[in-house]
Amino acid sequence: MNKKLHVLLNAVKNIKFLLKMAWEMDKKLVGAYYLSSVIGSLMPVGIGVVTKYLIDYLNNNQANLSNAMGVLMFLIGLRFVLIWLEGLIYWIGNTSYMDYLVRSKMQNTINYLFNQKMTSMDSAYFEDPVAQNLITKTRDTKTWKLTEELRILSYTVRTITILVSAGIVLGTFGWWWPILVIIACLPRLWSQTKLGTIQWSIYGGGAPKARRLWYFEWIFTEPNILKEVRIFQSAQYLLDKMKKIQGELYEMFKKPLDRYLWIWFGLNTWEILFGLTIVYMQFSGVSNGLITVGGLILFIDMVLNLQNNVVNTAINLGVVFANNLYINDFRQVMELPDLVKETNIPIKIDTKNAPRIEFRGVSFKYPGTKISVLDKVNIVIDEGTNVALVGVNGAGKSTIIKLLCRFYDVDEGEILINGVNIKKIAKKDLYSLMGTLFQTFAQFHFTVKENIVMGDPTSNDENKMKLAATQAGASEFIEKFPDKYDQILGREFDDGEEISGGQWQKLAIARAFYEQAPLLILDEPTSAIDAEAEMEIFANLQKIYKNKTLVLVSHRFSTVRNANQIYIIDDGKVIEHGSHQELIKKNGKYSKMFNAQAMGYKD
Repeated sequence: MNKKLHVLLNAVKNIKFLLKMAWEMDKKLVGAYYLSSVIGSLMPVGIGVVTKYLIDYLNNNQANLSNAMGVLMFLIGLRFVLIWLEGLIYWIGNTSYMDYLVRSKMQNTINYLFNQKMTSMDSAYFEDPVAQNLITKTRDTKTWKLTEELRILSYTVRTITILVSAGIVLGTFGWWWPILVIIACLPRLWSQTKLGTIQWSIYGGGAPKARRLWYFEWIFTEPNILKEVRIFQSAQYLLDKMKKIQGELYEMFKKPLDRYLWIWFGLNTWEILFGLTIVYMQFSGVSNGLITVGGLILFIDMVLNLQNNVVNTAINLGVVFANNLYINDFRQVMELPDLVKETNIPIKIDTKNAPRIEFRGVSFKYPGTKISVLDKVNIVIDEGTNVALVGVNGAGKSTIIKLLCRFYDVDEGEILINGVNIKKIAKKDLYSLMGTLFQTFAQFHFTVKENIVMGDPTSNDENKMKLAATQAGASEFIEKFPDKYDQILGREFDDGEEISGGQWQKLAIARAFYEQAPLLILDEPTSAIDAEAEMEIFANLQKIYKNKTLVLVSHRFSTVRNANQIYIIDDGKVIEHGSHQELIKKNGKYSKMFNAQAMGYKD
């Protein structure tokens, strides 16, 4: 297929996608928005026609104005009514009132759909630079570019309606006049389309640099980083790096615009000279009586209307074309396929009782890489048991957790839940089975209560929520807050209370306790918590999860030694497994790691 035709068809597809989304958002509002644009745009031509008849009637009845006063007042009144209707329907109804409502509702819809997509998107996309560039571009343009497209489409409907109606009226003076005016304005259409392509390609090409710039903006608003920057006196170094990227982006945007500045100047000059020439040509018709004075005024008015609206249509279509490329980004994000596919016929599993989990010959490498992270891993986690995964950083422990959560699918082997391949289980059922606490846990700047009940938003049990906070060792500091469990956390909002990393972690643990899932996965759950609080939390864990399945990843041997089974992961392989006592007797990798850590405490 011809490349230009492909671009045009894709643009039409994107606009249909946007309009469909807007139509599903609010049919009546969107319909009224565009209908008011059409009706309002008929008024300027109507005003021009009425003005023509007013001038001609006044010119023909100068000697007997008293008898012509009724018709004159009617025409003057009609002209004012049309002006009033244009202001009411278009300038007030369309561009002010409905434009605000449409854009406001559309922004909410776009943000909701985008964030909904982010919550369901596979983890692989967040670790892929190409996908991240696409997501970054979309995230930072979706709210204003897509809603601007709806507005520009409304402007385009208006200019095209005026263009068509003015062309029909101008055609009464000679069928060739509207054709000549339109042909004279075609270069503007080409220039605007070209500019739209350049603007988008600049933005697309600048996305990697822009991401670095936004990273610096995050650095300069992150309190923990700023403390270190101040102590090491590295602020100027970071500011200079940011300024360099700003300069590179500025030059990237400026150069193509400088080239097109002279093109714009030439096109404007040409359009003015052309308009003056064809109007001059009609003056002879007035002197010969072939055209009335009112007709000449109408001719000039329609030429200007046609010329301006061909130009405005070209400008609007250029903006539509430019914004269309941003719509394309948004549509691409929304249409990113699931990499971890849902099975068509899922097998139901028991989501109420502790599961049995088995990794059977599992091998895995991250998408786009060639190095295997896991190699023929075999792990058995019996129902109601406590299993720990131990190993150095990068050994593959967290990858095992990601596979168990089905953030990725295995390359070889299989993961079984109660004897059923994890790929044959509906994700909804899988996630109903488990509770998690990852190394980088969520810190919701909501109330304390909301932070805890996020573990199971379908439940709203006050007593259960407070019990979870007590079991996680969080109730002590919560009770000191002025609003206790209704206290807003973080400094993002008014009256928010900042808390320590350890306190945030306790709330994350309380969230897991609140859910009370049959399977609990903990990845370094107490890294920011002191030893005494850690002992209390794990004592509660032993009680709460006595008949449930617990999977624990930790570097602290004090937390893993009580596990029923401990698996030592090294370079993507299971090299040892057994109870703490069994592994100590083996005098292998686990024993050496345990003794090294114990020696550190003794020293």
